[in-house]
Amino acid sequence: MTYLTTSENNKIYLLSDTHLIAQDLHDDGTAFQRMRDTSAGKDLDYQGLALIAFVRKILKEKPAAVIITGDLTFNGEKQSAEKLAWIFAPLKEAGIAFLVIPGNHDIYDGWARKFRDEKSYYADQISPAQWKSIFVASYKKAASINGLSYSVNFNKKYRFVFADSNIYGEQESRAHPITNGKLSSKQLKWIETEFKQAKAQNQHILFFMHHNLYDHNEIIKGGFTLDNAAELRKLCQQYQVAVVFSGHIHAQNIIRGNSECNTPEVASSGFSMSDQGYGIIDLQENSLEYQRHSFDMVPYLTEREKALLPKQDFHEYLHDIFYRTNEKQMSWLRKKIRNPKEYKDILEFIERLNWNYFVGQSNYSVEEKNKIKASKIYQLVKKKLPEMKNYLDSLLDVNQDSQYLKIKF
Repeated sequence: MTYLTTSENNKIYLLSDTHLIAQDLHDDGTAFQRMRDTSAGKDLDYQGLALIAFVRKILKEKPAAVIITGDLTFNGEKQSAEKLAWIFAPLKEAGIAFLVIPGNHDIYDGWARKFRDEKSYYADQISPAQWKSIFVASYKKAASINGLSYSVNFNKKYRFVFADSNIYGEQESRAHPITNGKLSSKQLKWIETEFKQAKAQNQHILFFMHHNLYDHNEIIKGGFTLDNAAELRKLCQQYQVAVVFSGHIHAQNIIRGNSECNTPEVASSGFSMSDQGYGIIDLQENSLEYQRHSFDMVPYLTEREKALLPKQDFHEYLHDIFYRTNEKQMSWLRKKIRNPKEYKDILEFIERLNWNYFVGQSNYSVEEKNKIKASKIYQLVKKKLPEMKNYLDSLLDVNQDSQYLKIKF
């Protein structure tokens, strides 16, 4: 059996939802600005630079592998995938494995576009075969391949299983990408075979996919949780999968199992938005640790590159994008709340709770939750916006640490 590593270096860097759009696909014209304004909080202007900086960090710190759990591209542009593969190419020479799995925006996405002046045009999409070719370094490390799914024997103690949980057709699309995900019966059979083999080899199983194993929010879950998650949870419980890592929801949240399955799941926040979160997985013989971090790219940029950034602090810039997105999505609020001060206070209150949830900081104490619910602004939302109150309650339902996870074997 061939292992990815036999050294003592057992650290993995984990990203999700990088949503890179290659700069050559737009001219920063009117059409692209319209797209940027509707991109749900993603940073489309500096992702390439951020990823270049992140690769420099990786080369300095030298983990054993880097993993991205889907939505590498903005909307499945072939050129964007090629650009991302080029950015991460230095990892090969450094002996650092680069392991990726597609997301629902990566394969045959009918929204793939290039932008010129006031118009957008169809851009080349990514077929499954092209995905394998672009990210050939990932599949070369595979012990077994099933379509775009594959497994990797990390070392004697750990096996990684990467599952393509996305739904797409057999040719280029002119429709929007399908948000939902599902594992076919063929995939589930292959996954079970991998689990059996891992257990026979006394390997702990780490499972990676784009869609979620559990409902991470009671209000926002449709299309995010795998359609047939119950079938996968059954397998995870039967074969005692150590942990599942996913993305898709763009919010950082850890669920430590439920009544039917005790496998924990880490849903990673999107690297392309909020505070550019990433995780470090530390694999030891008898334990596993995960810790979330927020990336600061500035120390890894040249002076010339720093001059390309917005004048304000970059994390403040990301927060402003998040706030403006929140304001646009809440445009209906002005019709409901006529008082300007009430409108402003409610908007800022919702944005604060949203931000904390997306960056994995919603594990409030009982005292903090009681204080929030007793506040004048919460009571105002409860009175005038009962449906919004239900959504805010779902954010306050978090009762576990979503920044850190430790598993002992």
